[in-house]
Amino acid sequence: MNILINFATLKAGGGQNVGLNFLQFVLKNNFKNYNFHFVVAKDSALEQYLLLNQVKNFTSVPQNPLKRIIFEIFKGEKIIKKHRIDIIYTYFGLGIYPREIPQIIGSADSNLYFPELDFWQEYKGIKKLKRVIVDKYRIWGLKRATGIVFENEAMEKRCHQIYNIKDTIYIKPSINFNFPYKNYQLPHNVNTSVPKGLFLCGWQRNKNIFAIPEIAAKLKEFKQPFHFILTAPNDNSTDQRIFEDLCREHNVIEMISVIGGINKEELASIYEQIDYVFLLSKLESFSNNIIEAWYFKKPLIISKEEWSKSICENAAYYVDRNSPYDIACAIVQLESNDKLKSELIGNGQSTLRKYPTIEERTLQEIDFIQKIYEKN
Repeated sequence: MNILINFATLKAGGGQNVGLNFLQFVLKNNFKNYNFHFVVAKDSALEQYLLLNQVKNFTSVPQNPLKRIIFEIFKGEKIIKKHRIDIIYTYFGLGIYPREIPQIIGSADSNLYFPELDFWQEYKGIKKLKRVIVDKYRIWGLKRATGIVFENEAMEKRCHQIYNIKDTIYIKPSINFNFPYKNYQLPHNVNTSVPKGLFLCGWQRNKNIFAIPEIAAKLKEFKQPFHFILTAPNDNSTDQRIFEDLCREHNVIEMISVIGGINKEELASIYEQIDYVFLLSKLESFSNNIIEAWYFKKPLIISKEEWSKSICENAAYYVDRNSPYDIACAIVQLESNDKLKSELIGNGQSTLRKYPTIEERTLQEIDFIQKIYEKN
């Protein structure tokens, strides 16, 4: 079987790391029944890895989404014919290739499966219209796909209910924990004796970052010492200016540090120096923050939502993401209850053991590709 593995949408971040895990495993193992051809974004880490390892069987496409789609429309059929492709597996998104070729896609756009939530409510006018149009395109892609891979069981169930799509599979994510270690020094204004909570994200409104100053203010009222670490960039963006205004408004500047982005090799050092991990998203397909909190034995404080309960079960402390008071109360309770913290950490460790290795996950993906190919 000739398989086109389409990594074209993976240009940075966690998705690219997942793609690299798949790529490295496939290249290190001899699959006698499969021939792979890879499509990667130009100048991505995936392309660099292929070049470094002198792999020839790949095609580079533009990073710009519109240019990539144009490339697929006008040159996709040529790639299919040249390499005699039998089936396509596109990581996260749909490639515009000939419809007669079965195409499996990975889906991580959680808002498509929870239409009752206005995911883009903080956007107005043209900005919101653009996002709605992109969502319509993604829904079209779901219906056009031959099979869909999910990392969240609640999303898979919703897909069946809303779109009546049945050829799906739920495969738990795997994470490579072989972190190269580099020491990271927190800012000098961070009191090492004070409990610290980590928001490992940028200026992403979905993560509820603008609630941090009010949560800090509530903790101040409760006389609970605490310090928030946010890894958003110091880029003087509109969002950063709004965030800083909120910090001044609530008089909590000394309780919050915006430290900028960190490198993967600094992750372990960061986790060693904090006490809690926060994930207050409205929606997520999955997040490395969850598995990392479990792995590094830190209590996870997370939004009380359908998607999060599907993933975490009893391995997180659930809060109302829209209530700074509720979130602050959760911190106070955890700080006064070591037994509860230990239970959360233990549950996280137990849950983590249920997740597949990179090898196990990749083999599940390949088995699903085989199943869809035989069915079509």
